[in-house]
Amino acid sequence: MKKLLIILMIFAAYACASEVYFNSNWTLWKDATILIWTPDGNTPVNAAELCLSLRRNNTGIGDPKCRELGEWERDSVAQRYGQWFSQNLEKGLPPVHLRARHPGMAAKIQTLEDNIVLFLAPHGKDIQVAIFDETVQEPKAAGIVKANSDKIALSDDIAATFFDKRTKRRLSKEERLKMQTEPDDLYKEVPNIKIWAGVGVGFSQAHFPLTPDNWTSSHTNSRVKNYRATKDSVSLWNFIDDADPFLSLYAGLTWHGFIGIEFMYRYSNRHMKLDASDTIYKELDHWNFGQHDIGLNALLSMTYPITPWLDITPLFFLGFQYSFYVEDIGLKKGVKEPSRSYKYRIKFEDVYKGALVGVGGQFVFLKHYGIDLRAGISSRGRDLYEAPSPDAGAAPTIIGKSTIDCFISLGIEYHWTL
Repeated sequence: MKKLLIILMIFAAYACASEVYFNSNWTLWKDATILIWTPDGNTPVNAAELCLSLRRNNTGIGDPKCRELGEWERDSVAQRYGQWFSQNLEKGLPPVHLRARHPGMAAKIQTLEDNIVLFLAPHGKDIQVAIFDETVQEPKAAGIVKANSDKIALSDDIAATFFDKRTKRRLSKEERLKMQTEPDDLYKEVPNIKIWAGVGVGFSQAHFPLTPDNWTSSHTNSRVKNYRATKDSVSLWNFIDDADPFLSLYAGLTWHGFIGIEFMYRYSNRHMKLDASDTIYKELDHWNFGQHDIGLNALLSMTYPITPWLDITPLFFLGFQYSFYVEDIGLKKGVKEPSRSYKYRIKFEDVYKGALVGVGGQFVFLKHYGIDLRAGISSRGRDLYEAPSPDAGAAPTIIGKSTIDCFISLGIEYHWTL
């Protein structure tokens, strides 16, 4: 049992011997050319075996080509930099401190095109490993692997530790030139027009979080009697449910990544807040209102490319909306003649208009697939508020002078650019 434990510990120590000090976003090309650079010229791996190891460990790499970088091994500038690099490479050191500052060495790195330099240098019981490409004068990745006289096993270890990532198609000469000359991601020219469309779900309520209940309790606790009578007619929430989910459809566009507009449609089903103690409702089967909101938002935004596959766009929106209420009411089976109150029940105005304001963020993956999170405040009201006709009864016939609620929403979007 003890022998088995010792063997397992040895295997565990061996498995943990490889260590990556840093690994930035470098590009592994399909059908890559790997140039093996050992400053002393005594490479610890075999070029042909390394290519076989790359193909075994990464099926997407295609047909790589590996060879020793003899021209650097015979160059005095590269020799001095390689020796200095090996002496100073250590865990925790930022890669910028290891950059090639000699103009001649910097020029060698810049002319690599889409070839990958694999730096290997014996260091005690380990092999120092680093990756260089044409994009910067500092290593893109570095670390160590355990030295091994078995060159096949050593190649497998290097391939599994540093080349286990997705590959990309190799660039043409024109594409390489464009990649070399384009600015940093944060300063790239943004598309003239970015367009998106999405579908979302959300929730709205009259009560604002973290505020006293008595601010909205007069609306949220209200109940309708006799089909029309309530404590107050100022807010629609005195009559219909104030907290309900909604479905939204929307589409928008931005110019130059800064200012834009968005069209939106929302639907929610609101139940009438009936007073259960009122016996007149014994004749009623259901009474709901479909709330349809149509609006237009103005947007202010700024896009931040966090990674090559993720862009985050914080945004602020301000807009207006029109709300329409479609009544769905029905009597129970067997009720032949409804009551007089049913016939003269409360009526909503044809349209209410209001404003929206809020903040949010779009999380766009792979330039096309987005998730949208938003929170805001919306209002609805009448253009004119007039006293009811004396013939209308004790309560006004048309309601909703001022209605305010807050909302949150989650959307799924598709993006494209022009």
